[in-house]
Amino acid sequence: MPKAATQAPPAPASLVQVLSDLGLNARRAPKKSFADRLAELIDLSGAIDLSEFLRSLGRIPAQALEADEATDGPGALLQGRRRDMLRTISDSFAPAQGGEPAPAGSFFLPSAKPATLKADAEAWAPYQRFYSLQQSELERQVTLLRRALRQQLAVAGPALAQLAALDATLEGTLADYARRGLAVLPGLLQKRFVTLAGEQRAADAAAGHSSEPGTWLEEGGWLQRFHRDMQRVLVAEVSLRLQPLQGMLDALESVKEDAP
Repeated sequence: MPKAATQAPPAPASLVQVLSDLGLNARRAPKKSFADRLAELIDLSGAIDLSEFLRSLGRIPAQALEADEATDGPGALLQGRRRDMLRTISDSFAPAQGGEPAPAGSFFLPSAKPATLKADAEAWAPYQRFYSLQQSELERQVTLLRRALRQQLAVAGPALAQLAALDATLEGTLADYARRGLAVLPGLLQKRFVTLAGEQRAADAAAGHSSEPGTWLEEGGWLQRFHRDMQRVLVAEVSLRLQPLQGMLDALESVKEDAP
């Protein structure tokens, strides 16, 4: 029985770079200024609160942190949760790499079947569900982490408390924007799925016989390559989702450095 390839987790890379490597560049919207893009994101109902927050941030000087607050707690929290997210992603790909069936409704990859090679809507549907489930879980984990970090920032001095309050005001709007933006990824991955399956069908036709699903998961097999590509996109998506949280940590470090 063919042995499925065992893969190491892909190295982190930017989402734009990963999509470019895979030939999956999304169509770019016309460039707009930061102010224009921010204005589109902010609901009028929150404009007054946001304006007050931005004005108050400019009036509050950096202050020294208390000894028990000047720790790497928030940074350790972010890195620990990031490792957990990446481990969950890696584990979700392991069953398919070992040729084991995936439990129904789980975060595990669908099992390879002869019909998978058709790469039609029915063949793609399980992978669409898999990626969408992963995105939902990432969003949930990032939301919990964001709120935990805000709690730590809220007690790290007036300036950072204001930053935490600003983040709370924008959280829902920015999360919706990210959700809509990242929703294009499954569609881009479907194009990659169709391309690789088409290459395998052409190879089968040239060989004069059909390949077995087990061989698709061997090193270099079309489905093994697709799994690897999808994992790379997920890892890059984690980094993208965590960027705003890293920004909050950078603000905390800046206050620490400015403290006398």
